[in-house]
Amino acid sequence: MIKPPMRLVAATLIGLALTLPATAKLETWRQEGPAGFARNRRERIVLSDQGRARLGRELEPTGSLPAERVWDLARGKDGAVYAATGDGGKVFRRDAREGSTWVQVLAAADGEVLSIVTTPDGHTFAGTGPTGQVVDVTDPAHRSSRPDPHVQYIWDLAADGSGNLYAATGPTGQLWKRTRAGTWSLLLDSKASHLLSVAVTPDGIVYAGSDGEGLIYRIEKDGKVSVVYDAPQSDIRALVVATDGTLFAGTAAESNANASRLAALFSPAADGLDAGPSSVGGVRSSAPTGAAGHVEAARVPQERAPLAERRPTASGTAALRTLMPGENAVYRIEADGAVREIFRARALIFALGWSADRLLVGTGPDGQLYEIRDRDAESTPLAKLDSGQILSLLPEPEGGILLGTGDPGTVVRLSSRHAARGEIVSEVHDTRLRSRFGALSWRADTPPGTTVSLQVRTGNVGEPDETWSAWSAEQTIASSSRADVPAGRFVQYRARLATSDPAVTPELATVALSYRSVNLPPEITKLDVPDVSVADGSTRQARISVRWEAIDPNDDDLAFTLQVRKDGWPSWISITPSAITEKSFNWDATTFPSGTYRIRLSATDRPSNGEGDTLTRDRESGPCLIDHEPPTVSIDPKRDQAGISLSDGLTRLAKAEYSLDGGAWTPLFPDDGLFDTLREAITLPLSGLKPGAHMLMVRGTDAAGNVGTGDALLTVKD
Repeated sequence: MIKPPMRLVAATLIGLALTLPATAKLETWRQEGPAGFARNRRERIVLSDQGRARLGRELEPTGSLPAERVWDLARGKDGAVYAATGDGGKVFRRDAREGSTWVQVLAAADGEVLSIVTTPDGHTFAGTGPTGQVVDVTDPAHRSSRPDPHVQYIWDLAADGSGNLYAATGPTGQLWKRTRAGTWSLLLDSKASHLLSVAVTPDGIVYAGSDGEGLIYRIEKDGKVSVVYDAPQSDIRALVVATDGTLFAGTAAESNANASRLAALFSPAADGLDAGPSSVGGVRSSAPTGAAGHVEAARVPQERAPLAERRPTASGTAALRTLMPGENAVYRIEADGAVREIFRARALIFALGWSADRLLVGTGPDGQLYEIRDRDAESTPLAKLDSGQILSLLPEPEGGILLGTGDPGTVVRLSSRHAARGEIVSEVHDTRLRSRFGALSWRADTPPGTTVSLQVRTGNVGEPDETWSAWSAEQTIASSSRADVPAGRFVQYRARLATSDPAVTPELATVALSYRSVNLPPEITKLDVPDVSVADGSTRQARISVRWEAIDPNDDDLAFTLQVRKDGWPSWISITPSAITEKSFNWDATTFPSGTYRIRLSATDRPSNGEGDTLTRDRESGPCLIDHEPPTVSIDPKRDQAGISLSDGLTRLAKAEYSLDGGAWTPLFPDDGLFDTLREAITLPLSGLKPGAHMLMVRGTDAAGNVGTGDALLTVKD
């Protein structure tokens, strides 16, 4: 089926009391990709690794089966299904009739029936272990044969169009062929201990996968053997051939490098997830109420036990060992030998199946079933079972899938029919401030007979409760109506996918919601103006560096203006020619007269808002001095000392110096030892002067760097 292109669908859902200004700063909450949708609550919805949400498919039980594991499944010529099981070495059959139950048709002497296949002439053969028998299940006498006395395990069976059987065996890693007449011949004697999988193409090419080195062998019709791929993983556990002859290979390597490479594995999930209260014929679901029996988190009950491997020994007994899945992959191998990895997971890939144009992947120990859209290499988890492993897959002619599981052994059916409806309820999005919401848009693929609809609701608490708004009217792709939703800090959407044709599903890829927080004024957190009174007078006051800090709750861009006013002036005067975006300004103090000033800073969010929504916040500084006037210096000379008085009208005096008879300037200090006021008294001792006239110069400096001088002529008599 050729899909129509993904379409961009948009519906304005929020009726605003005020139209959003063209210059408003809009935010967008967007959900797309697997990370975006993964945190949402989903009912009857599956999510691919590329983030496409689709309707799930119904999971149905097929009846109870007294077995620990269902190693393999096959369909007879009459449509009946055969299940190869362990540990009792039994094969069960279920008629194609609706409501049929499982009936035991073989009780092998061996403990495990590991593989099963049906030939074109209608015979169904089962492979066993640990005595390596191939049994004709459809023969009333259950006649059996063994490829070779050294063969113990028939790990996998395949049949070609002529009715020949191919057996992947262990423990000597051999591939055997059985003709319709019952004659066995050796096709491949590999170096591996076990050949775990075998598959045959429509034109008679045979492939086999090994343990140990992870080799995939190709056997031509003339018997020529070659290796088509040496996988990084150790075990090629599953092979399947698509209808066009493309080969797919799945690996099941453990992270323990010393682990056994035998494929006789089982591992109860023990995933710790609650199976939920609902049940249908032995199938349990952890999906929310109303979702039981559907794909999302659908599960099969299990017995809780340690993760383990059953490892056959020479005597046919079994030992248990903990399993640790490594990184495993599915590879696509073209007829020309080109190899491409199309799937990767930390799981053991036990089973592959081909249905229509999709590849099915069954894994353990978490019992996850995936669907891979081959050419896109897009994987989607279809079901998660309580059983620890999906050991076998059997696609049904009408599009369903039978899953054979382990611990306990069951067979469940994943229907070809998509659920009629599914729902995604998004996580709650926090806009941080009370917000108004604009267009809700989504990108979806809606084949004929399918729809996608969305709704929104808002609130002012983080967890939706009765204080939240009701869901807005349901908006579909074809809808152009509008719905009102109150402004709020938190928002959530609900997407509903529906189909009237169970064979198709809509796909939702992206949801985006635009919003603008209700505008709040800027905040000026700091306004620093230098205090000239604490300066040391070393520099003349020419420019005043004003600095500030400001933030905007809406993250709006801000602009600033500065104004000044001298004490006694009736109004403010702007000192910035226009709004500035910097957070500092050097004010040229030489252009204003001396006096006490105050500075007012205005911050506006106009750069991010329309004129009607613009907000401004002001902050006024404390007193700021501009002082261009020098201190006054007076000298009162006496017989053996001079009394010096310094005074300034605005700024603290900072230092004083004197020079006698043109000599070097020498520091002077107030009588109280501190330059800390506008007036200072200094006593300068003059004893020891030689008789005659002397010139005394005194200069005083205020904190603003202004310098004043005074002088006195001293006469010392003999």
